Amino acid sequence: MRRLIFIVPLLTVISVSCVKFDPVSPVPEITFTSLELASIVDTSLDNPNLIVGVLLFEFIDGDADIGVEEADANNTELSDSIRYNLFLTPYSKIDGVYSPIEYDTIPPYYSIIHDQKLDRVGQNKTIKGNITLVIIDLPDYDTIRYDFMLRDRAGNNSNIEITTDLGTKADFSPF
Repeated sequence: MRRLIFIVPLLTVISVSCVKFDPVSPVPEITFTSLELASIVDTSLDNPNLIVGVLLFEFIDGDADIGVEEADANNTELSDSIRYNLFLTPYSKIDGVYSPIEYDTIPPYYSIIHDQKLDRVGQNKTIKGNITLVIIDLPDYDTIRYDFMLRDRAGNNSNIEITTDLGTKADFSPF
């Protein structure tokens, strides 16, 4: 009888310590949360009341390889697909129809820098979190929206998310 009493607690400990986790895809997945106008103070540009867009979204990645290396992000000799990992496509809405906005200057690409604190060891390398992006160069249209996508260091593209409409900067009042 003593043998049976000892074996039952031991089997319970073993079964609890071997909890299986659900694997998450190594392809990042993003979920749009919000896009809003905001007013910020930017003394470096001598523009104290700069109106910006604030994009918030969630991400999950099964192999924790989100983020470009800082040296790569600053290397202008590298291609955009290596330097940047967050790609936005702006659209204007005119008479209910969305049309892509062509940029004359810098395209709306951004670098989410690799943070070593997010590196994982072991079997479960899944990371998830929220990313907030401040969009300074908003297109000058009455109504815009963005399609956006995240790319990991392995070159895997996330799903494409679509933001809600963002109204005109002229109608925005921070007060």
